[in-house]
Amino acid sequence: MPILSIVKCDDYKNSQKAVEKAVELLGKIEFFIKPSEKIHIKPNLLSPKDPSKAVTTHPEIVRSIIKLVKKAGATAVVGDSPGGAIRDIKNLWKVTQIEQVCKEENVELVNFEAVGSKEFDIGNKNIKKVNFSNAVLDCDGIINLPKLKSHSLMTFTAGVKNLYGCIPGLMKIEYHKYASKNQDFADLLTHIYLFFKNKLRFTLIDGILAMEGNGPSAGQIRKMDLIAACQDAAIIDAYLLNALGYDLKNSLISKNLNITQKTLETVKTVGDKIEAFDLKNFKFPALRKLDILPNFVVRFLGKLLWVKAGVDKKICIKCMLCKSACPAKAITQSKTLFPVMSKQKCISCFCCHEMCPKKAVVFRKSLFAKFFIREN
Repeated sequence: MPILSIVKCDDYKNSQKAVEKAVELLGKIEFFIKPSEKIHIKPNLLSPKDPSKAVTTHPEIVRSIIKLVKKAGATAVVGDSPGGAIRDIKNLWKVTQIEQVCKEENVELVNFEAVGSKEFDIGNKNIKKVNFSNAVLDCDGIINLPKLKSHSLMTFTAGVKNLYGCIPGLMKIEYHKYASKNQDFADLLTHIYLFFKNKLRFTLIDGILAMEGNGPSAGQIRKMDLIAACQDAAIIDAYLLNALGYDLKNSLISKNLNITQKTLETVKTVGDKIEAFDLKNFKFPALRKLDILPNFVVRFLGKLLWVKAGVDKKICIKCMLCKSACPAKAITQSKTLFPVMSKQKCISCFCCHEMCPKKAVVFRKSLFAKFFIREN
């Protein structure tokens, strides 16, 4: 029977006790980690954003886990591979305050792109072999520390999606090219999760400050005061999705793993009751409303129903990270130095939206899309 712990915490200043409680409710830290092991702590470091913006895993959550790993007599290493910040990884470490925490706790902060990678056949039909950073391959175990956020492509990002960061550098973007459709990307994420499943010690989700709307970087901050932990990343994701009011039948990853409402009934929850949290009316990305359309309608509308990337020139700073992030090479730079998105080439993967530091990448919709897909 899967065990899932839920703990209420209203401030990151108090997160040490909350994290310790969430883990202890699953079992003492010594149950998950043996002395002398090397444990990789994997936060979500999507982009160089201050922790108050709810884009990245809060550094105090990372600090709390570092202390627990040390308590077990193991060696902690911290790292992630952000998709659009590899040109200035040190700035990202500084802004997210991860570097400061690692220095204060005297643990290594590893650059995924600097330590090399190895490729593996993980059984995905679209991508023959997938590269993973040696940073996660060369450790004894992984502690997964995602942020609770909505996601413009996959609806929701937490435990399973966070493992996509085990792929180094711009390879993540290249794989998007071959897994541009929702189902294809869900299949890829599922296979990555299964590849790392036995190496995962547990997943602890930072939901004290969460993100709703058009996440994972351009949504709205939502204070949820929630920390949740479970050994199974897919189970905790499905449980929280369900608690937030999302129909699991529309969760492609849950479908792939045969996680249903009946599965959740077998989960033993410990700690605070989920009813004690204000989870009502959570805003999922506008794109999720496509899920309610029957397949034959989607096929009939075909090319008439689309959502593509565009740019808000009033906000854009012309950094062209969007161009670097685009796997379809659908973005060029105009004479005025603004990015130009090609509607013909855009594959709607929204890597550009995910990586834009100023929220300047917006959704451009066809007439039918404007009717069916309305902003929350």
